[in-house]
Amino acid sequence: MNMYLIIVSIALNLSLVCSTWAQSSFELANKHTPLVNAPVFDAQGELLSGPQYLAELWGGTTADSLTPLVDIAQGFRREMAPFISPGYFFSPSAYLSGTNVPPLGFAWLQVRVWDTSLGATYEEVAGLAIGGYGESPLFYAQGRNPLLAPPDLPGPLIGLQSFSLLPVVPEPSTWVLLALGGATLRWVVRRQRLRKP
Repeated sequence: MNMYLIIVSIALNLSLVCSTWAQSSFELANKHTPLVNAPVFDAQGELLSGPQYLAELWGGTTADSLTPLVDIAQGFRREMAPFISPGYFFSPSAYLSGTNVPPLGFAWLQVRVWDTSLGATYEEVAGLAIGGYGESPLFYAQGRNPLLAPPDLPGPLIGLQSFSLLPVVPEPSTWVLLALGGATLRWVVRRQRLRKP
């Protein structure tokens, strides 16, 4: 009986591992000649450059189920690509995969870029609501099969379009808000005094 449980346990674990690896892989790069050429711009329309900017690929089986794609070969960690030249990012990760997208399957994808001086992740910076981040329009692309021997190269981001980051609009300081509040309060009190007979 114990041997039966061990065999069943091993079979279940192997099926989970195989189903996890059996997912489409995508390339985290916005230039793949001649199929993809989609540079990213800053808020002023200049090609985005600098070590503080990172790009990340999000995807899912539906347009409203996007999650960060992970690098299976590196222990399912999120992969973020630096900008290697003005406007262009690249990650050497060969197995950037999404959940529930079978090999050679299609997925809804979106590239998200942010300024890491404002936060470590895209979600952190977008949550500040002060700009310094941007995202591509959604697109539908086909992944590749990482289980082939030799492994298939990751699918290029065919359909990716250029986009710009939102301008950074810093929050006003506490002193500015206090001064504005004080001026408003003074105006309201003065107006009420003038209305009284």
